[in-house]
Amino acid sequence: MPRPLCRGCQRPQKQCYCKALKEEAACMDIIILQHPRESRHPLNTARILELGIGNCEVWVGEDFSNHSQLLKTLAEKNCYLLFPGANARASQDVLRTETPEVLIILDGTWRKAKKIYYCNPLLQQLPGIELTDLSLSDYRIRKAPGAGALSTVEAAVNLLRQASRDSKAHQQLLDTFSLMIDQQINAMGQEVFRKNYPQGNG
Repeated sequence: MPRPLCRGCQRPQKQCYCKALKEEAACMDIIILQHPRESRHPLNTARILELGIGNCEVWVGEDFSNHSQLLKTLAEKNCYLLFPGANARASQDVLRTETPEVLIILDGTWRKAKKIYYCNPLLQQLPGIELTDLSLSDYRIRKAPGAGALSTVEAAVNLLRQASRDSKAHQQLLDTFSLMIDQQINAMGQEVFRKNYPQGNG
């Protein structure tokens, strides 16, 4: 029998993290374009952003070329894509002179995020931001594609802290992320964790 899930965070009710979050506003609007497969992943971190940031929206799909809300936003607002594409500049360089109105984030595995990027020429034309001065990821239970890889929530918080010049901004999002990871490790047991994720335990 499947375990009952929380309607908010979609985690098992015993691992619900909703109470750890209090909605707050970010210094720019956030739009997350999420691959359908990632939307079904029980540990997807975009949900933490969606629940914890009032001006954050998550849209699911691969091809957004006919997505009316996205097209309207791109036409009316100063949008930047958080992605190391051909038009990307270092985050410190961009944020030294301006703050985007809208930050667009691609959510999925690295392979799936690239698929969204290449399926949508409009995204390729956007000015891009590539994070600099990265902290180490706390995503101890997913295999990273390489050194410096961050989860979606970690990448977003890093960028928002640089933009707001507040090194403690949105700490509740990272605390909730750590809570979710700790709960999952406890549920699987330390022995399974050490066997399957040796890079995440020292």
